Amino acid sequence: MKTVKVLHYLALLLGFQASVFFTFFLLAEGTADLVEGKVAVIPIMIIMMFAVAGFIWAVASPRKGSLLMMVSGIVLTLYLLMVAGISEIGMGLIFGLPFVVPGILFYMSGKS
Repeated sequence: MKTVKVLHYLALLLGFQASVFFTFFLLAEGTADLVEGKVAVIPIMIIMMFAVAGFIWAVASPRKGSLLMMVSGIVLTLYLLMVAGISEIGMGLIFGLPFVVPGILFYMSGKS
């Protein structure tokens, strides 16, 4: 039982950090890109919003929200690999894994 609580709190901590960091990052960088007329950031912002929404949902319903977090993280990674190429796999993982890992932890600790 204690392991489940540790997983849950770890998922909360990691998911909160990723959500806050990437929200502020995309607000700063994404808004600047949109002002300059670069629309390539729009799909990334939309996928990221789904990932953050998955975290918020996972706080209330760990199993369901975690699935949205994991799927969004995987889709974001795959999208960035398609756009930037396989040589930029590090960038894709940097953006996707911070949502996939807490999603897995939420799923493992979820009861609903």
